[in-house]
Amino acid sequence: MKPGLFRALFFPPADNVSLGEKALSGLAAFGGIGMIMLVSSLFLQPRDLPWVVASMGASAVLLFAVPLGPLSQPWPFAGGHLISGLIGVTVAKLIPEPVTAAAVAVSLAIFVMYVSRCLHPPGGATALTVVVGGDSIHALGYQYLATPVLLNVLVMLGWALLINNLFPNRYYPNTLKKIRETPEIGEDRVAAELSIRRDDLEYALREMNEYVDVSREDLSRIFALSATHARRRRMGEILCGEIMTRKVVSAEYGDKVEDLWKLMGEHQIRSIPVLDHRRQVIGIVTIADFLNQVKGENGRPLAQRLRAFLKPAAGLKTDKPEYAGHVMTTPVVTVRDDQHILDLFPIFYEKGIHHLPVVNEKGELVGMLTPKNLLAALHADMRGDPE
Repeated sequence: MKPGLFRALFFPPADNVSLGEKALSGLAAFGGIGMIMLVSSLFLQPRDLPWVVASMGASAVLLFAVPLGPLSQPWPFAGGHLISGLIGVTVAKLIPEPVTAAAVAVSLAIFVMYVSRCLHPPGGATALTVVVGGDSIHALGYQYLATPVLLNVLVMLGWALLINNLFPNRYYPNTLKKIRETPEIGEDRVAAELSIRRDDLEYALREMNEYVDVSREDLSRIFALSATHARRRRMGEILCGEIMTRKVVSAEYGDKVEDLWKLMGEHQIRSIPVLDHRRQVIGIVTIADFLNQVKGENGRPLAQRLRAFLKPAAGLKTDKPEYAGHVMTTPVVTVRDDQHILDLFPIFYEKGIHHLPVVNEKGELVGMLTPKNLLAALHADMRGDPE
């Protein structure tokens, strides 16, 4: 035997799944099969239980160990068992000879599952069970599809939906990732990073002309995460805290808007973060916030409207905002000083935010970032300038 073949057979490559995740998959299968045994025992003799539970045991591997795979999704799981069960019952009635019936039932089940887009390997066992199962299974006839197959499918599917969505690192079915995924790993991100679109993946899969047990969404995520990692490797570990502006002009909730405007002019800045007594960022005041206060009037020039807004009210009552807390934008998007600068791209260029407070692990303001900081860092990195 060749060394490479021996290694492939007896020393498979290590996976990237944690031990805790593997233990959770096993415990989830324990609960699912336990419930299936209880339900099936209501309709079958004890000696016939292994025939039915065997196919559900194979499904448990898919639903709880690889819940994001195409073969594990609700339609392949439910449709695969029910369609295969229907084929198995029909073939058993038409072909009394068990050897021929078993071969026909399984082969026909595979073909129909493929065509119906519900390919689920344990479905072949469901079709086979009807043909070679015990007398109590044969006596059920088409009732076998409802009890126990449909009932078992409902129990197992309900348990899979519960257990796979109970923990933050799991979700099921895999279409939920479109709700949960962040912009960094969406299809638009893939196109930006690699110039690979969904139709490119479709073309590659058609050219392969074989069933690949990974969804197109998973392929997109793999490409996007790989591209992000590659960019991080090329750019090095440049953190936000290394490129931020450290001397930050800040304000408090009760500071007058007139004083904020003067600070912006004195320091030539376009934003001022608003802090509480713990130096936590509770808001931010930008030039746009001032302009929003005066844009409603059209009779007077903008400069006059702005001066009127900034002028303090003469009496105790006022009909306009007077303090920083009245005009600030909240909540505020912030970044940590230990985040990689690649995290800034979707904030600056997708969300349209141009003034970004930087906080430490305690949430205290330690700096400010603008696109200018990011561009300067990228320019220095491209030139190989020392930090």
